[in-house]
Order: sequence, then C-alpha cells, then structure tokens
Amino acid sequence: MHTLQSGHVRFGAFELDLSTGELRSIEALDPNSKILLREQVFLVLRMLLEREGKIVTREEIKGRLWPDHTIVDFDRSINATIKALRRALGDSADDSRYIETLARRGYRLMPTIEYLASAPGIAPRDVTAETHPAKRPNRRAFATVALLVLGAVGVWRYEIYRHRITLAPTDTIVLADVDNRTSDPVFDDALNTALHHEMDQTPYLNLLGLGKTHATMAQLKLPPTRITAEIARQICSKTNSKMVIADSIADAGNGYRLEMRALDCGSGATLVEEGTDIGARNQVVHELGATAARLRREVGEPAKSLARFNQPLEIATSASLEALQTGTEGWKLFLAGNPQAALPLLQRGVELDPDFAILYEEIGDANAALTRYDLMATGMTRAYQLRDRMTEKDRLNTDYLYYSHATGELDKAYSALLRALEIFPRDAVFHNNLAHTLLALGQLTRAADVEDETARLQPSPLHFSSAAGANLNASRFKEAESWLALAEAAKFDSLNLRILRSRLAFIQGNRAALDQAFNREAPVPGLVIIFRERYEALQGHLGSSDRQLQVSKRSLDPGNISRALLLSALQNAEAGEAIQARNSEDEAFQSKLTQGQRMTLALSLARSGRTDEANRIADEVSQESPLDTIVQKYLVPTVRAAVKLQERDPEAAIELLRETVQYDLAYTQSFDYLYPAYIRGLAYLESGDGRSAAREFQKLIDNPGLCGEFITGALARLQLGRARRLMGDNASARKSYEEFLSIWKDADPDLPIYRQAKAEYAQLRK
Repeated sequence: MHTLQSGHVRFGAFELDLSTGELRSIEALDPNSKILLREQVFLVLRMLLEREGKIVTREEIKGRLWPDHTIVDFDRSINATIKALRRALGDSADDSRYIETLARRGYRLMPTIEYLASAPGIAPRDVTAETHPAKRPNRRAFATVALLVLGAVGVWRYEIYRHRITLAPTDTIVLADVDNRTSDPVFDDALNTALHHEMDQTPYLNLLGLGKTHATMAQLKLPPTRITAEIARQICSKTNSKMVIADSIADAGNGYRLEMRALDCGSGATLVEEGTDIGARNQVVHELGATAARLRREVGEPAKSLARFNQPLEIATSASLEALQTGTEGWKLFLAGNPQAALPLLQRGVELDPDFAILYEEIGDANAALTRYDLMATGMTRAYQLRDRMTEKDRLNTDYLYYSHATGELDKAYSALLRALEIFPRDAVFHNNLAHTLLALGQLTRAADVEDETARLQPSPLHFSSAAGANLNASRFKEAESWLALAEAAKFDSLNLRILRSRLAFIQGNRAALDQAFNREAPVPGLVIIFRERYEALQGHLGSSDRQLQVSKRSLDPGNISRALLLSALQNAEAGEAIQARNSEDEAFQSKLTQGQRMTLALSLARSGRTDEANRIADEVSQESPLDTIVQKYLVPTVRAAVKLQERDPEAAIELLRETVQYDLAYTQSFDYLYPAYIRGLAYLESGDGRSAAREFQKLIDNPGLCGEFITGALARLQLGRARRLMGDNASARKSYEEFLSIWKDADPDLPIYRQAKAEYAQLRK
C-alpha cells in the first residue's frame, strides 16, 4: 500500500486534492466547483486510493477511522461512511462504477489512478529501486518525508477546520417534515413531533418558529401542506435562515433506512449528512435521536453542549409510534381551535404510553381552553411528576406551567423562567411566559419590555398583539399604537389585535377612533356590544349599560356572558345601585363560574352588602388554592377588606391590605383595575386619613391603561376630591370633583353616588 500525503490524484471523472480533502468533478459544468469531504469519508477514499484497486477490509477501515474504539456500532458507521462516499461520487451500490463491494470482505476502488503531482512518500515504481540497497532512501530522506507528512496533515486539518460549519446564535434553521418513503403511515406525523423535540432541546440550534414558517408559506403563496425539503429551502431563503434539516425514512429489507441531511438553502447542496440502518420498528425513535445527535455534532455543536442536551428521544417523547402519532393529531386539533375534539386523542396517547410526559401537559392546556381548571391542574401536575423524562427545555417549561397554572406559586414560576432564559436566551415562548408572569405580579413596565423583545425575536400576530396589550396595560400608549401600526403594515390580523384597537381608543376616550373601531369590528359577534356597554358605564350611563348587556347575551358565549354580568353587578354596587347589583349577582349564581369569576362575584357581594356570602366564597377559594400568590395576596384580602368596610371597621380593612401593596398592579383576570388600592383608599377615607387615601386613588388615575376601562377609573377622581377635602385642600378638591363631573356630565340622574357627588361639589363651591 502506498501512503499518499499531498498532491492531486485523478480517478475516473474525479480529481482529489490530497492536502485539503476537496473533490472536483472534471465533467462538471463549473470546473471550479468542489466538494469538501468530511474527515471520515476522505480517510476511506484515501485508503481505497492507496490500495490502487486492491481490497480494503472493513477491519482495516475500522482501525484507521476509530483507533480508540469510540464508536460502538462500527458496522452501521462504516455503512454510512461508504454510502456518503458513493453519494459524493454519484455512485450506486447496485450499479457500481467507482466502489465495488465484496461481500463480507470489504471494498475496492475500480477506476485506474493517475498522479497529477509528485506526492512525497511515493517512490517510482521501479523494481531495482525495491531490491538494490544503494537505491533505498537514507535516514535523512526519511526524516524529510516525515516532516512533509506532518506539514501536509497540518494543512489538511486546518482546511477542514476552516471549512467546517459554525452557527451564530441568531442563525435560524428550517426543519422540513420527515419524508416518509415507507408504506407505514404512522411515520407521517410521529417522527415530525419526535424530531422537533430532539432539535429543539439544544440552545445551539435556533429553529424557525412554526408561526413564522406558516406565515412565510402564506407569503410565498404555498398551500398549507407538508413541508418538503424543497419548500423548506424556499422558506429558508425567504427568512434568511442558515440551513435546512431534512430527513427521510425508507424500507430496507426487513428494516428501515434513516437519513438526515443539512442542506444549503440556495443550492440545495448537502453540507453534512448522517444515516443509519434500523433493524426493528420499535427502535426507530431511538435511532432518530441518535442520528440527529450525530448531525448536531457535524453542524458544529460543541461536545459539552451535546453531552448536556441529549435526552434519549424515546424518553423525551415516547418509544411508541402510535402514541406519538395520536398525540400529534390531537395537538393539531387543539392548535386549530378545537380542544374538545383534541382531548380524546391526547388521552388515547397517554393510554398507549402512560409515561408520555409532554402529552399530560397538552391535556392540561386543552382542559384550560375548556375552562376545566381542576382537570387542567391534574394534567399539569402529572406532567410535572414525569418531568425527568423530558428534555431540559421541556422540563423548564413544565416547571413554569405547574407553578403558574397548578399551584399558582408565581415566585417559583418566575424563577423557573429566569433559569430557562439563562440557557435559552432567544426563546420566544419563555420570553412570552415571563411577560405574562410579570403582568400577574404587577410589574407592568417590565412585562411590556419583555413583550417588546419577544415580538422582535419572533414577529407574528400573537407576539405583536401581546406587545401592544402589555404596553397598553402599562399605559405606554404610543408604544401600543406603534405595535398595532406595525401589525397592520405587516398585514397581521387576529381577534386580539382587533380588540386591542378598540381598547386603546376606549381608554384614551377617543370617541371618533372608538366609533371607527366599532364599525371596523362589527362582524365580530358581541365585541362591539361589550365595549359600548363598558363605555356607557364609564360615563355613568348604567341604565344604558345594563340594556346593552341584555342585548349582548344573544351573541356572546357563556364565559363572556358570565364575566360581563359580574362586572355589571360590581359597577352597579360601586355606583350605589344595590338592587340592580343584587339582581345581576343572583343571575350569576346560576352560571358555572371559574375561580376568578367567583372572586369577582364575592367582591360584588361584599360591595352590595351581602357580606356573609362574600366571606363564604372567599373562604372556599382560599382553601382550594392555599399556595396561589394571586388568591392569597390579592383576591382574598381585597374581598375580606371590602367586608370589613361594610362592617364599619376600616382599620381592619387597612391591615388586611397591607401586604397586598406589591401586587396592587397585578393583572389577575378576575377583578383587576387596582382594586386593592381602591378599597384601601376607601378605608383610609373612613378612618379620616385623607393624605393616605389620596395616595391610593392617585394610583388609579396614574394607571389609565389598567383602570381606564372600569367605573372605578372615573370614581377615583371623585374619591380623590373627597380625600383632598378631608385634608383641607378645597381648591384641589374642587378640581378633582370637576374632573369627575365632566366625565359624568350626563350620567343617569338617579345614581346615588352621582347625586352625592353633585351635592358635595355644591357645598365646596360655597
């Protein structure tokens, strides 16, 4: 065997640069077009060239490529390497022109070899040179050759290093659907789900989000179909992504052949590839994960990252293809907006594999969409119990969901998200969940900042509406307007975006913009009626508001009817219309209410004087959710403080609300609107502390994005006037009364609180 070190070798239609490992086809249209062979493929080709048509055994290949025995399954690895070499040469095992396979023995290079440049270490083929001692190289010559060998190897390794694939943190990768070439349809969706979890588990790879993928397909006027390698390349080019990862599975005798390639977006050229033969169906998921891990290494993922983020795929998801397929079908129905149809499929998935952790989380999501919050908590809890079977990324997400949705421990949910973002700093889902958690904790400005970053990381209708909504809640109206304008320019549309346009006009009191929004959103059932009802109540038109509510019952779903009914009861209670409030409360009692709605009912009962019923609900909810941050630190203390106000015990009310201060701005999806501060302010008023009362009511006025949609947003100005009058600052008090009476300039004349306000203002003017 000759030892080739440098120069160029020609065989058949190819020329190989022995220094760099670059292969060039002399028949190609572009004579400068070259393929850089990966190291193992190059080494095998060198061995075949060195033998010049003689057999290279599989044992010799094993000893040359893996001298330290780091590969367990040598046969599969050798098969994959030979297949990669055949592909580079355009060769076929069935019709060989370059590489002949000799069964159970090894391989032989078929074309003759031509050396285009002298290669150190190759002696002229002269018999006398092989037999005459005088012709043999001396030791100095051998030393020279050795130095040249080391230099050539160094150059070759540098070239391999220089041409290797490296990914920047901002580089995105498009994942194509698995090309199922078998007769088994279960592979169609099962492997897509498994592969997505495999590739998404590492922070090294930044997968293009599904929302962005589907939006790009729409821009390219592509039908919503399977994402083939060709479609993935188009998406890749359109989104300036780095590469496409494409997979295929095919029948191979009694088993399967799995292949995985990283493709250049523009040319479609194979950058790296991995493949394996699979002997049995129940090994497919495992081998998919193992092959993907090897591909991750080939595209530059560091060994330390591979070692940490490499949960075996059959554990991270399921070894059962049927469970994967059924679960995927269920999740697709959920994403399409049909959680009712999704649930049976998701539940069937966990019947097929009771340890399929991710499916329990999805069952929890589906139950949450159906307002079955007890079943949601059950699903999230089971997922949390099985979290050791997940990838680290999925595990962190499950920690967040368990603490935020099952136990309500927001401090632990917040900590889980901070850990997640340390590892996955560009993950849009973790950013979005952090923003929601900050909203619930009352940190509105931070929540808006995080939502802004999320929308920049992953532009979509969802994230644009979340950014607009978070800025609106934080009273950053210019920023909210900017996100809505960007959404419109990008032709994004969703129900949330439409609602936010109406909310913004509503809070800013822009009647012209509000009417325009109402006209624009008229096709959305019930939306216009809800906002007109709230707008009327904000101006003191409670009679008109109640009539609007009755009309809206014909076009709203039960959940929205219950919420509208409860807020109507609460605003009537605040206006002193106790009878109307109690009628709405009694009607609400007949409905199936969520926990948050039950607490809104409890607050309305407390404010309308039905304190025993209010305390009963507060006690029940407190017992149901003993660890829930919002229940224990916001909702229950506010209801109990409102009861103490009715009992003429303002000091007890103030004490109950002392620890809720840090959560005053919380967005609870129950009674928000800075209600603890409002009740605290009323308690200070009754206790005679005007200065402290004024401070509380000013909070509502300073946060119109959170409070401007409810009656207390207007009433805060009246209460601020009362606090200033108590302080002896009559000039400022008159100004606050005037602001309130300007908003309620044509309010219903018989409203008790309106009559009181006018009488008090008249007294001040004297």
